[in-house]
Amino acid sequence: MKPQRFTAKLAEKEVFNEKFSKYIFELEQPHRMEFEAGQYVSITVDEAGDRRSYSVCSNPDTHHSFELLVDHSPDGKGTTFFKNLKFGNEVDAMGPLGKFVLVPDKGEDELVFVATGSGIAPFMSMILNLLQDVNEKRPITLYWGLRYVENMFWENEFQDLVDEYKNFKFHPVLSKALEEWPLCKGRVTDCLAIHDVPVKGCYYLCGSTKMIEDVSELLLGRGVKAENVHFEKFY
Repeated sequence: MKPQRFTAKLAEKEVFNEKFSKYIFELEQPHRMEFEAGQYVSITVDEAGDRRSYSVCSNPDTHHSFELLVDHSPDGKGTTFFKNLKFGNEVDAMGPLGKFVLVPDKGEDELVFVATGSGIAPFMSMILNLLQDVNEKRPITLYWGLRYVENMFWENEFQDLVDEYKNFKFHPVLSKALEEWPLCKGRVTDCLAIHDVPVKGCYYLCGSTKMIEDVSELLLGRGVKAENVHFEKFY
């Protein structure tokens, strides 16, 4: 799918918490953007023409709109730009971009997604696509690391998918969990370490450079082939 430059209007904003928000943009008819789950768009964020990239978190079956997840905590140019957006404001966008997409089935036994923070964005798109459109029957497991329970969002959406699709499992991981937190605590590597790691699985990693390095080391140490570990680094 060829990248194109287009204008989109802010149609809706959903504030999840102090850290994360979702922005929904609509393209003017008859324009449409066809993209693969996992791809991103580049947004112009100031008058000087500086751009920032954001993974599309919506299902690729929507061609006249797209959704972006924004982490407001860095407080940089991109964050400031999005905070100041008003409903109906237009953005200059370019996309779809990126090659971090689902790879063809090569006989892997299971699909495993490991994210930290806003690295969940491309995985929401991929998992929706796999379950709702592709009708993937292999087991799909998602590990998602955040710091505090107050940072959490989409937990209900993922739980709904768990309830609807028997082949989907979800493990939220908190590094700063309260004592009463009943699920995985620590880093995502800690959670992975206490679960079975399918040697013939296909792994997708998205988050900090440190997480990518640590999880890759764990997987390769368990016998997973490097060619089955795919990643997108967020710096």
